[in-house]
Amino acid sequence: LYTPRDLRRGEVASGRGPRIRVEDDGVETWRRDMLVMLPRLPYRNAALFAWCGLKLFARYLDAHGKPGFVEAHGALNGGVAAWAIGRRWGIPYMLTEHSTAFAQGRLRWWERDLVRRVIAGAQHCVAVSPQLAVLLSQQYLGSRWEYLPNPLGAAFVEDADARRRDPAAPFVFVCVARLSPEKGHAGLIKAFAAAFAGEPTVRLRLIGGGPMRSELQRLCAAQGIAGQVEFAGVLASEQVRDELAAANAFVLASDVETFGVAVIEALACGCPVLVTASGGPEHLVDGGNGVVIPPRDPTVLRNALIRMRHEADRYDRAAIRASALRLYGPEAFARGFAENLG
Repeated sequence: LYTPRDLRRGEVASGRGPRIRVEDDGVETWRRDMLVMLPRLPYRNAALFAWCGLKLFARYLDAHGKPGFVEAHGALNGGVAAWAIGRRWGIPYMLTEHSTAFAQGRLRWWERDLVRRVIAGAQHCVAVSPQLAVLLSQQYLGSRWEYLPNPLGAAFVEDADARRRDPAAPFVFVCVARLSPEKGHAGLIKAFAAAFAGEPTVRLRLIGGGPMRSELQRLCAAQGIAGQVEFAGVLASEQVRDELAAANAFVLASDVETFGVAVIEALACGCPVLVTASGGPEHLVDGGNGVVIPPRDPTVLRNALIRMRHEADRYDRAAIRASALRLYGPEAFARGFAENLG
């Protein structure tokens, strides 16, 4: 759904309207982009999303026939569309939730109402982390949530060329995350500066785009580390994989998360990780693959960066990768998905 404001900002993809396209992993995707002229009213986006979903699903039925079930990726608004499809055609659906909006308390009253309806109609409810499952069961009393972690993408399952790290080369921390406030980049930059300012042998590479890029670049200059921090922008999955395989360590200093796809991608590349206990990443990390620290604590973060700088080479990168593939590879996800369907 797009608004006139999105058009003015140039945030609308070309070729609007109903169409079929192929995603990165080869999944056929039925998509309709709609320009919305109505003011933002309660239930507006959900109603339009459901209407479009019903139209597209009718085309899917003509092409492929009736499926046994629908998987809704998030209650808002994939779950709303699945709920509408269930009412129209009697097809059961499974809800998979991953949104940080629940932990951040960002849902409006009508969105909470919609989530309750979607949960009530779902045959199965699945959260992407144990922490999120507990939170949702507390916020929506009577709901029952199972845990199923996100899977690794194909680029991270494939064997990549192993890179030999030159001991004389700079030590590189890599962070893969959208440049937005909840990801904690500002705190990370300040902690990095406190730990390594003036040490050209230690670098920080930030991969991802977002609204805070200019602000963070100014912060790097103010902290005296502009020459040590690189903004790589948005990269393709294969490029991210190569960056992680070459990095000495991965760091994610988020204030709030529900899982941490970038964390398991780093682990699949054999990269030791430093993450915050922000609602998801902490269940992915143990003593053999990285370090977990509290969020929003600059002193602890600075000390953890220094420790990782000196201990990263002690981790068994091959063992880290093997464990990640076993836990988050496609076979593991398929088994978990089948178990949840019963």
